[in-house]
Amino acid sequence: MYRSRRRGLTPLETLLIAALIAAFVLTVSWRLLGDSDHDARRLTIGRVETLMTALERYAIDNSGVFPTTDQGLSALLARPKGPGAPVRWDGPYVEDAEIFNDAWGAPLQYVAPVPGSIPYHLWSSGADRAQGGQGADADIKSWDRPSMVP
Repeated sequence: MYRSRRRGLTPLETLLIAALIAAFVLTVSWRLLGDSDHDARRLTIGRVETLMTALERYAIDNSGVFPTTDQGLSALLARPKGPGAPVRWDGPYVEDAEIFNDAWGAPLQYVAPVPGSIPYHLWSSGADRAQGGQGADADIKSWDRPSMVP
């Protein structure tokens, strides 16, 4: 019977296998991690759009009246109390308060009513948490459709 005397891998074979494993790990990690700024922006846009829908449902139930700035977005989760409380509140309009924060952990800003034909402003200041900016730092504004593009 013929037996091979070779045991183990040659240095070249070891190097080739290590390179293949490294390429595989790099490809998989790049796909899993993705572009975190882009993903955070998309998540925040999704939250703003979900809240816009919830605000519309709130207004439909309350004769076209949106929550005031003082009532805030929490009026979508629990019935507001005190003056100006809605008579026909039929919520909750959102599942939990986590949606009130952008993907960077800052609270979404809400102001209502606002002058003009837009009933409210809902926005995130982006990754830098400052007004303006570009890319991931750009503001996401409910009243400015181009800012709602990932």
